[in-house]
Amino acid sequence: MASRRGDTFDKRQRERRRQEKAAGKRSRRQGTELLNGPLTTTTVEPPRPAGLDTLIENFTPQTREHRDLLEKFSMLKEHRKAGGIDTDTFELLRMEIFEELGLEI
Repeated sequence: MASRRGDTFDKRQRERRRQEKAAGKRSRRQGTELLNGPLTTTTVEPPRPAGLDTLIENFTPQTREHRDLLEKFSMLKEHRKAGGIDTDTFELLRMEIFEELGLEI
């Protein structure tokens, strides 16, 4: 009888490891982060392209209009950090500024 209990425990351990491995593979495919076991996952926010921020930071203004747009963009960034506007609105306004500056996205 004792060996049967051990076999059952081993079987459960193997099954748990198999499920954890499958959950890990599934989370990698779906782009989610695996936390505390196979059933608890959270979504990972996709990274923003770093090129957009560096593109506008490295932009040299040619005219007064360009300087005004860059100033507007820096105010938008500060407003977003303070929680005044949401991410979607910020992205929309940022894209408009990029288009007005003639920067390719």
